[in-house]
Amino acid sequence: MPGKHSDASPPHCTLSVMPATHSNAASGNSSSTSSVYSTRLTARLAATAQQNAADTSHGSEPLPANAKQTMCSKIHRHIRSRIGTLCLLLATVVVGLTTAHSYFHGQSDTPNCGMSYSRPRYIEQTEFGRSWTRYSAKYKLYLYREGGFDVHDQPFRIPVLFVPGNAGSHKQVRSIAAASSSAFVKMVGESPHLVDEGCVGYDFFTVGLNEELTALHGYSILEQADFVNDAIRYILSLYPKTRAKHHLSQTKMALPTSVVVVGHSMGGVVARTAFTLPNHIVGSIHAIFTLSTPHNNPTASLERHVEDVYNTINQFWRRGFRNGTLDDVSLVSIAGGNLDSMINSDYAFVGDLAPSRNALSVLSSGINDVWLSLDHQSILWCAQMAHKFSAMMVRIMDARQPTQLVPLDERMAVMRELLYPSIDGEVSEGVMDRPMGSESYRYVRLADNDEVKLHPVDVRA
Repeated sequence: MPGKHSDASPPHCTLSVMPATHSNAASGNSSSTSSVYSTRLTARLAATAQQNAADTSHGSEPLPANAKQTMCSKIHRHIRSRIGTLCLLLATVVVGLTTAHSYFHGQSDTPNCGMSYSRPRYIEQTEFGRSWTRYSAKYKLYLYREGGFDVHDQPFRIPVLFVPGNAGSHKQVRSIAAASSSAFVKMVGESPHLVDEGCVGYDFFTVGLNEELTALHGYSILEQADFVNDAIRYILSLYPKTRAKHHLSQTKMALPTSVVVVGHSMGGVVARTAFTLPNHIVGSIHAIFTLSTPHNNPTASLERHVEDVYNTINQFWRRGFRNGTLDDVSLVSIAGGNLDSMINSDYAFVGDLAPSRNALSVLSSGINDVWLSLDHQSILWCAQMAHKFSAMMVRIMDARQPTQLVPLDERMAVMRELLYPSIDGEVSEGVMDRPMGSESYRYVRLADNDEVKLHPVDVRA
């Protein structure tokens, strides 16, 4: 049946047509999808181009004149503020560095101290035990001996007691003790007859106070002052036997009834506190020398009891000179000046604690042959200061007196001569002897014997 076969397609032809039909459909779908994406992308690119064109056309338009001025003004103000801030910061840094350099390196007084030398020996007083003081386990007493000068281990000269300051050591006595020994040997070598006039030298005792922080603890001041009174009682008990051994008791020399006290820093406050305690022997101290001591106010008011101790002792001393119980006591205060960064020199002034007849305040920079500002430690070892101090000490000794010193007026005259600067040798000073309750005046006597009375405010040292 050729007719039927020509009208119907064979089976394999049908199978081959179907995939071709699906392929064409897929191709048509893909083409339509790509066309949609292309249309959208073209629209987006056109919109972006239009926006850029609008921005370009808008940016190319010139700004108004006032807008330009406003913008420039803002820029200028911003720059000026930044420059001002930088200049202020730079000026602050420069001033700070200059101040620091001036404080630490550029002081008007430069340290020019000579070094002092000594050959010390410290002999502990082992017999000064519990039978003498309740603080024997805490504090110690030593006798200083200078090598090459002191060949005897027993004291027989004039007793001096050194009291160290806040966190101080008993060994700090060595410079002034060695200088005093040297000055005495030189003086006696030039004038041997002075020994018969009571110039027999000094025995320097020194106390070891465990390096306590007395500036911060009021009870430590009281305990150390109590120990100092006990030490003085023990020192005075040694001399009847030792002076008899050295045949001084058979001469015109008197047995000592008092001790010269030298205090550094808070040691000077301890020495004055000793007068206020019950175990103080009246008349056992006639001369106190203080170096860089804050007499008027504590340097660090960290404890209320320190203030109480200061108020008590200062009131006691003012009353003592008014009622006459301290009439024969001399108080000399030497301050270091600008280089002493620990103690304000104003605190070392004693003119409001004692009358000018008994007291003397002076700066180391104003002392003849010293002329130096001294820091808190160098005031003890500075060679110029040690030599001047020893020269003053050998001038006021007199072992013929029970006090072992020349009388008060003569003693103060010597100290003013050595410590106060003279004016071409044409001015001498005298002090009017009046009680503390009334005004005290200082007379300046000129070369032609005319006297000028100065008001107390004008003569404070």
